[in-house]
Amino acid sequence: MLEDTLVSVVIPVYNGERFLARTISSVLAQTYQFIEIIIVDNGSTDRTPSMAEAAVASDKRVRLIRVEKPGVATARNVGILQSQGKFIAPLDADDLWHPNKIASQLSLMQASSREVGVVYCWSIDIDENDFVIPPIVPKSTASGVVTVELAKGNILGNASSPLIKRSCIDAVGGYDMNLQPPGAHDWKLYLALSEICEFAVIPEYLVGYRRWTASMSGDVTAMSQSVELVERWLSEKWPNLPDEVGRQRKYCMSSYLAQQALKNKQFVNAFRHGEAAYRARPTEWLELSRFRFLARISGLKRSLRRERETPVRFHELGLR
Repeated sequence: MLEDTLVSVVIPVYNGERFLARTISSVLAQTYQFIEIIIVDNGSTDRTPSMAEAAVASDKRVRLIRVEKPGVATARNVGILQSQGKFIAPLDADDLWHPNKIASQLSLMQASSREVGVVYCWSIDIDENDFVIPPIVPKSTASGVVTVELAKGNILGNASSPLIKRSCIDAVGGYDMNLQPPGAHDWKLYLALSEICEFAVIPEYLVGYRRWTASMSGDVTAMSQSVELVERWLSEKWPNLPDEVGRQRKYCMSSYLAQQALKNKQFVNAFRHGEAAYRARPTEWLELSRFRFLARISGLKRSLRRERETPVRFHELGLR
């Protein structure tokens, strides 16, 4: 039945006029067309509502729900509650999808065992103009029961990567609306889902993950607080996980936060989180630091050759 293959795309947005049109366009360009798009406006004060209304007027698959700035987790849950699909595809209002994302994920979901409730894909960083931010590195290929891997860090990377069975989201109660700050709410959802279903992965770059200073991930202090709350919850829920898992998690999260702080020129935060990553895994942190240094040198060389090289936009990137 067609009703069993409807995919509901849920896009929470607050003052997202800068990228929303591009995000919606990437959904409408999906090769899999049996979708509905639910835009949940969190009380925007810019041109977001009019842009969303224009999308509604141009395509009958698009709906707009307005709520009074309840927070991103609540907005996601409201959108899911109002959705009709058996599959939920969350999408941040500044990210992009490759045209084959939903088709590839749904195909794998349908070909997998009934225990699989989440299919995720790889993401690649993009800048404010949709250009890919190097270096491009492989991501996680963990599949099956992935609780331990998720306990080491958010292997999905962001909120725009997964396709999730609606029944599984309902079973765990959706996103945690009480997690404040909310930056790690997607990671907490994935951990909860890992208890009741298996995960599958498509090792292809099907999501363009937006890196810019005003994004949620750019607020390193708030993100750090949110990560610490999830880590505390995780430790209480699974107290018998090996110490090595905790060390790996501390390294992964601290190195991520250190890099985010460095990108945003928050040098005190960068040093603090870098020190924590070093304490967790000294050798790996030194290797990562060396890699970042070489990447910066490579970036400098690229800038010197800019007239001869053409930066790659996300939609021009090969899948793998």
